[in-house]
Amino acid sequence: MSPLEYYTVRRLNPYLGVLQVIDAGRVRVYSSEGKTWRPRRVAGSERFWSEADTGGNGYGRAEVSKEAIAKALEYHPPLPFPSGDHFELWLLRKETGLPLALLNSCHWEQDMEEVAVPTWRAFPPGDTAFEVPGLAATRGARHREMLEWWVNDAARPLPAAQWFWRDPRGEGTGLGGLRIEPQWQGRILPAAAFPELLIDEHWETEEAALLVRGYHDWHGALLLAHANLSRHTRQRLERAAQQRPDMLLESYLLLPEVLDPEALEVALVAARLMQAL
Repeated sequence: MSPLEYYTVRRLNPYLGVLQVIDAGRVRVYSSEGKTWRPRRVAGSERFWSEADTGGNGYGRAEVSKEAIAKALEYHPPLPFPSGDHFELWLLRKETGLPLALLNSCHWEQDMEEVAVPTWRAFPPGDTAFEVPGLAATRGARHREMLEWWVNDAARPLPAAQWFWRDPRGEGTGLGGLRIEPQWQGRILPAAAFPELLIDEHWETEEAALLVRGYHDWHGALLLAHANLSRHTRQRLERAAQQRPDMLLESYLLLPEVLDPEALEVALVAARLMQAL
């Protein structure tokens, strides 16, 4: 049995797409686009030692040799790797106690982090470009701020978050978390109880629904790298990705399925032309 594992994980809270992972135990090698790979020594959970701590080459005190990692990079399975982050941390909707927004995920049970402040974040600090066409700002707030308010408010007061283990059928078994009701420990939720993407798209308020759907469309090119999307959702995200072709350059090698390859190829050509200007 090979000591190496190959899988895909999502970069969450804020969402930044997916990572391809070559896991050698104490060393994991990551790529966000399938071309450039960066090794990191794992310290406990998903926290990484700095380059200085690992002798400047990312391997340092690893249990595998540099030669073994180099061979793994040269002969790895085809991209994208299978989905691997089956432990998921969900912010829960206050009214129902059901999954509302994805906060974190991991491949190994021991990497599940303790939940301290269950606040959902839409974008990194300073990223204010997100806009939903046709939706006005409320009281001068940017669409990013409006979205974060709606999502986090739906979990208040005293927001709860719970880890789940998702099986191959999508069902989730409730684990630990923050402010978890006793009856939620060990509960089994059907796949339909979990949002297909990052946030529940079912809202009574039109503004909230438009913001959430617009957020997913904004990240369409990155979300296409997720496995097990319905055909309807993948079609929608492919159309959305064509509106931001520059993002396709970061994700096209990682797409597990393409429904309209001609349209995406046109978008990629446009992105490469813009990049060359």
